Amino acid sequence: MEAKSTISLVSVQKPSANTPILQRRNKFAASIDQQIVKIGSFREGNRISREQFWVDGSGAIFFQLRYGKQPLELQKGKSTLKANAGANAWDDLVAQLDEIKTITVAGGLDDALSACANSVRANFKAAKDKKSAKA
Repeated sequence: MEAKSTISLVSVQKPSANTPILQRRNKFAASIDQQIVKIGSFREGNRISREQFWVDGSGAIFFQLRYGKQPLELQKGKSTLKANAGANAWDDLVAQLDEIKTITVAGGLDDALSACANSVRANFKAAKDKKSAKA
């Protein structure tokens, strides 16, 4: 069978194991997808839990970027997205999240994700050391 000229075929094998960098990217991108689904459910009037967004008194919507339970700082001291108040605020927030996801998959947040993962790892190590010191 001959392939059409519009189809791009290559001979490449899928890697057998993900690197830690790819695992962090995939985990963060999946959490963004999950939050986008929760935003849709919230807009439909359903009750949700473990959301990372909130609305202030002026109607502005905020979303804290997190990797696990740690805030993910994209700039020094800044880990929260803000969607301006108005009729399209939710759409604006979802668009911002889609852009963050695109940047993540392209590798633009690898340094921030690594720093956050190292912080989580350090917390576990400190807790383990504290526990072993008591014993």
